[in-house]
Amino acid sequence: MIETGNAFFRLDAPAEGETPPAGLVACRGWLVAKPGHHFVDLRARVGGRTVPVVYGLPRRDLATQFHARESHLLAGFAQALPLVAGPNPVAFEACTLAGEWVAVHSLVLVASSAAEAVSANPPHSPLRAIEFARALHLLLRRAGGETHPDWSTLATELAAALPHPVCTHCAAAPFRSHFDEPTALAQERFGRVALRGWLFHETAPIRRVFGTFDLQTIQELQSAESSSIPAPLAAFRQADTSGWSGFLDTPAQLPQPRCLRLYAELTNGSWHLCHVRHTLLWGVETEKRGYPRYSRTGFLHAALALRSALRRRHIPIEGLRTLLPELRPVWHAFQALAPRRGPSLGGLSGDQSTAVHEQAQPRRLLLISHNLALEGPALFLAELAAHCRRSGLPEITVIAGHDGPLRRRYEQLAATVRLVDLAPLARAATPVAQRHALRALMREVDFTTCDLVVANTLTSYWAVHAARAAHRPSLLYIHESTTPAAFFPGRSPAALPGIEQALAAATRVSFLTAATRRYYSAFSDGANYRLTPGWIDLRSIDAVRTGRSRDELRRRLGLAPEERLVINLGTVCARKGQILFARAVDLLCRRHPPARRVRFLMVGGRDTEYDRALAAQLVSLGRPNLLVAPEAEDTAAYYGAADLFVCSSFEESFPRVILEAMAFTLPIVSSAVHGVPEIVRHDEEALLVPPGDTWALAEAMEQVLAQPAWAAQLGQRARRRLEQTFTGERVLPLHLALAREAAAGHI
Repeated sequence: MIETGNAFFRLDAPAEGETPPAGLVACRGWLVAKPGHHFVDLRARVGGRTVPVVYGLPRRDLATQFHARESHLLAGFAQALPLVAGPNPVAFEACTLAGEWVAVHSLVLVASSAAEAVSANPPHSPLRAIEFARALHLLLRRAGGETHPDWSTLATELAAALPHPVCTHCAAAPFRSHFDEPTALAQERFGRVALRGWLFHETAPIRRVFGTFDLQTIQELQSAESSSIPAPLAAFRQADTSGWSGFLDTPAQLPQPRCLRLYAELTNGSWHLCHVRHTLLWGVETEKRGYPRYSRTGFLHAALALRSALRRRHIPIEGLRTLLPELRPVWHAFQALAPRRGPSLGGLSGDQSTAVHEQAQPRRLLLISHNLALEGPALFLAELAAHCRRSGLPEITVIAGHDGPLRRRYEQLAATVRLVDLAPLARAATPVAQRHALRALMREVDFTTCDLVVANTLTSYWAVHAARAAHRPSLLYIHESTTPAAFFPGRSPAALPGIEQALAAATRVSFLTAATRRYYSAFSDGANYRLTPGWIDLRSIDAVRTGRSRDELRRRLGLAPEERLVINLGTVCARKGQILFARAVDLLCRRHPPARRVRFLMVGGRDTEYDRALAAQLVSLGRPNLLVAPEAEDTAAYYGAADLFVCSSFEESFPRVILEAMAFTLPIVSSAVHGVPEIVRHDEEALLVPPGDTWALAEAMEQVLAQPAWAAQLGQRARRRLEQTFTGERVLPLHLALAREAAAGHI
């Protein structure tokens, strides 16, 4: 056994002193990280080549030897290395959870002359048709926004990044397996990747199947319907229950392509590594880039450039007959969504001129909200309505698709609240269906009786068209830092023009941050676009903050006097990234034991599939100091008791929770997404980290927790910036002025 500063390493085969024949030589051993360290992958450099090593084989003996809390350590490795006759310098390198490759051990393996030549490059299966189609889709996205893309260069870069072969370790009898997803290329959504396939043992029942991208923790797959099992294998009794599906986390800092490992646990308690594959992932931000300008020849040139680049890498492709059906959806999406003048709603919105309303001061306001829940955008609209009422606006009507606690606030303003059924509009897959659904809404809601329609969030796009049809001005507030196509991923391309055209049709469109506005630059000439920041009612918050003592709030949460509290506040959902926050907390506790005495609380739990996945993750992590609390209206109690606020979101426009944390002078650690750096600046009012990077998030939390005096300075600077820039007294008059400007109808 070799001991280094961060690991224990042993090479079991070839044994010391053994001289194997030249060719492909089987190597086996194990690599165990020391406490505070973690490895996610292993590779070997030999003969000028880099060879991926199958790492993560389950070892019960190592768990016993190193007193692990797990029943097995995923630390064994095995790989055939290409050796030539004579001495072969071999260097093993491990990938840390920070995404960095570090040297582990170097040695010289001496091989004798081979009895017969063994190919070090066995033939591989061709790139599947669906994989080529996805590669073409990704190539088009990478050229998003360009007028004349350099297809050859882009295709060469993409081909070089593709994993081939995809599967580096496949189940051997008595195990049988095949996974349709992920393929050589796959989309991850907010740090999660979908899996689907089948796996069974010929004779023994499988207790569970689980997988991991980072070997930090395992995530179980769910039993699913079996499909696409070859006929000869369907005869096995276990094949009837062999389907598995689910989602796995993939931290952003891991190198591409990502390595996925799938395991089976049998009823006798044994663990088996059944599947190892590499996949090139792209995320939501890539989807937001859209396509290059529409061109039939451009699409063809992209496809041909990709085929040529793959051939230069000696990656075969499935035949044209198999390829064409997979390429058709890519072509149809490009044809429908690539930038060019799209179809209109057939005159429902009127012409593109805007009638000038007689009153510059709107007196009758029609507010459109997707829901009345305690969420940032909905709270934004409710506070705007309250300011309009204080400013003398007499009539306010609120139209919402779903009821919620905010109804009471509107009723306290003497506003009229009506609920409407937005489901037909959400299901509309064509412009014709959109027109029918919108006309039905206009029969239910009289848009002619208001002076100004204020549509809140992209989901309320329909109100812009309704306002124009009623010859009323409109103000559309965009909170989503994404494009319409990415925000409505299930929408038919034919349904998107009506959504996109609302951005040009609105009298005014207000964005809270410049980062958000950039996503919508293609949908209007910008003459009706305005940048108006968000705000917070600091006086009200201060009244609540000073009305209860910190000690009282901490006692209510059951905190010991010396116990510190870290909060992650926001609706539990994939976009907010709480599952990856939990992984970062686990990593922090592993690397810095004092963090085990800190309580980490995620506030915003509901009853959704993501909540259940988060609950399962917490059970797997086994951290009693890491908890979830249900969403609550009295969030000030958590801010007042906390020592650190963390935002782990993948997507935020102008997050209210950041402003609230600033009001409570909390030190802030946040992902540096969209509008966040426009609110707090890195190392001045907060620590900002890349979204989805669990290592960077853990390091930032440790930095703040380890330096309380410096952390307090961060919080004080954040409070001063809030007072100088984002209070309601400073910002709400700007929004009221914007409403008056929109009501005047000038562009």
